[in-house]
Amino acid sequence: MSLVLRLAVDLAPADRGGRRRPITDGYRASLSFGKRRRDIEPVVHDAVLVLEGDVRELAPGTSATARAYPLLEDDLPRGFGAGRVVTLLERDRIVGRATVLGFADDDTPQPLRDLAAAKTRSLILRDDR
Repeated sequence: MSLVLRLAVDLAPADRGGRRRPITDGYRASLSFGKRRRDIEPVVHDAVLVLEGDVRELAPGTSATARAYPLLEDDLPRGFGAGRVVTLLERDRIVGRATVLGFADDDTPQPLRDLAAAKTRSLILRDDR
């Protein structure tokens, strides 16, 4: 079973340091939950994003709901819940922010093999993480 974070993603506009191009399903996001290593560099957790529903891409300066499949689920910080804001980074640049909407499990073996199906697949909702 794979953990899925449901996120409300807001990408920064390109003219304010955000991406120049939109993200699409399969985008590998680096998420920062606010922790830092040696009080300097952010600790990031990689996840694959899949935009929910019929959203095909998310342009800079826009928002959408996404499903984030963490690559190393066991390394995520403990005790965070719905409402927590995480930062999307590309190298050391902030390209967006996301609010955690909730948690779910995807019981499909290799859930990202078919990204189109991952957009609308029924998930098993969790109360918390």
